[in-house]
This record gives sequence, C-alpha cells and structure tokens, in this order.
Amino acid sequence: MVRNIVLNFSIILPIVLTSVNAQDADPIEAARQAKLAAEKAAADAEAATGAAIEAAAAKAAAAAREKVIADREAEKARALAEKEAAENAEMDAAAEAAALEARRKLAAELGLEMEEVPDSTIDTELALQDTNSNEEIVSSNFFDGFNLGFTGSTGFINGAFITNLPVGGSLVITTPYGFNIGKSALKLNLSLVLGTYNAEGNNEKINALLYGVGGNLTLIDFIFSESQFGIIGAGLGARSFTGVSLERILNKGLNLPVNVLVGAEGFLTLEAVENQENASYWGGLGVRIDYQF
Repeated sequence: MVRNIVLNFSIILPIVLTSVNAQDADPIEAARQAKLAAEKAAADAEAATGAAIEAAAAKAAAAAREKVIADREAEKARALAEKEAAENAEMDAAAEAAALEARRKLAAELGLEMEEVPDSTIDTELALQDTNSNEEIVSSNFFDGFNLGFTGSTGFINGAFITNLPVGGSLVITTPYGFNIGKSALKLNLSLVLGTYNAEGNNEKINALLYGVGGNLTLIDFIFSESQFGIIGAGLGARSFTGVSLERILNKGLNLPVNVLVGAEGFLTLEAVENQENASYWGGLGVRIDYQF
C-alpha cells in the first residue's frame, strides 16, 4: 500500500510542478514537459512492477527448491530406517533360529521331548519351562516314566533237552532310569523281568520261573532290543526280546498311554531242571503290551 502511495505521489508531483511552471512558460513546452514526465513515471512504475514480480518469483523458486531438498532428505531417512529395521529383523530371526536349534540338540542329547517354540518367545518359553520343571520335580508321581508290560510268546525253536515248545509270559517293568548313548538317538533304560514258562524235558514237566534285571535299548522310538540276566528254571540264564515298537503310532500319534511291541523272544538257561545237567534254550514270537504311567 505504501508503495502505491509513493508511486502515485511520484506521478502527480511532477505533473503539479509542471502545471505550476507552465503558467510562466510556453504552453507547448509545458505540454512537452508534462508528457515526458508522464512517460518517465510510467516507465518507473513498470520497472517497479517487474522488480516485484522477479522478487516474488525468486522467493517462490527458493521455497520450491528447499521443499524438494527436504523431501529428498526425508525419503533418504525413511529408506535408511526401513533398511535398518529389515537388518535387525533378520538378525533377530537368525538368533532365534540358532537358540531353537541349540535347544533341539540339547533335548536330543538328554532324551527329552521338546515342543516347537513360536517366533520371538524363546526366552519366555525357556523361563517358563525351567519353572515348570522345578514344580514337576516336587509334585511328580513316583511312577511317572515307568512302563509296565506283559509279553506273551510261543516257542518255535528249542534245544535238545526240551521236547515240546514252551508257552508262557513275562511281566516287564521298564524304568525311566537310563541315558542316551553318545549323541545318537539310542536310549538305554534299566528294566526288570518276572515270568514263567511251561514245557517238557526228558519226559518231565518244566515250570521255568524266570526273574532278572537288564536294560532296554530303543532307537528313534521304533527299533528296540532288551536283555535281562538272572535265574531261568533252576539255574542262571538270560532272556532277550528284539523287534519293532508302535510307540510313534499309538503313543505319540494317537496320544494313547499304551504301546505294542512285536518281535522275537529267546531264552537261555544253564539248568532247566534242578540237579540235572540240562542246559538248553528256546525261542519264539513275542508280543508285548506296555502301559506308560
């Protein structure tokens, strides 16, 4: 507004002065002077307007340039933040995977079961498992981890002293006491056996009572072999049972507390009947049903 007042004053003042002077000067000269003054005032006004336009344009250009620079810097910062976040997520995922793999290996070496752990909950899950394990040690049942199984078998081979194929059964108690062999999936557990088998030898009936202690070997919860040493009949002897286990299907697959084992069962006794030199053996097909406490 001030600029317009100054501009109008600069136009009007020369005209007024020219009019005043024109009273004493030649009218033609006065008109010429007035025309020149008006043209000069118009030129000055045009120059001032052009300068104002150029200044406004320069200011707008500078503001636009600053905005472009600011937008570029913001885009760079955003891209850098996204890259850092992706790298951090990748490192976290690698750390969690390494921790989970370490837990799997340790559980395999100790012969323990381990449930899968979701993504970023490993530390919480480990702390929770430690708490639960301490509580289970205090409150666990005495029979937890024991297997009680009954094996029935019918002989199909026998030694010379035995004149008919023995038939009988054994009660096998598998304890949770044992260990993994090396870093493999082979587990050894202590077991007890008590059983009786009926046969004939030298035209005499044989009621072979057996009892003993030994171990059970299980490979990847599928192939098993167990042996017990003790008394069979009237003397020292040994029992062996080897075959396949259906634990993966019945226990872990169907979540049943029972397991079925099928295989070959063999017996060796150094004295089948008392006071006779009658060492012998027999073997047959055995089937066992286990109940897990």
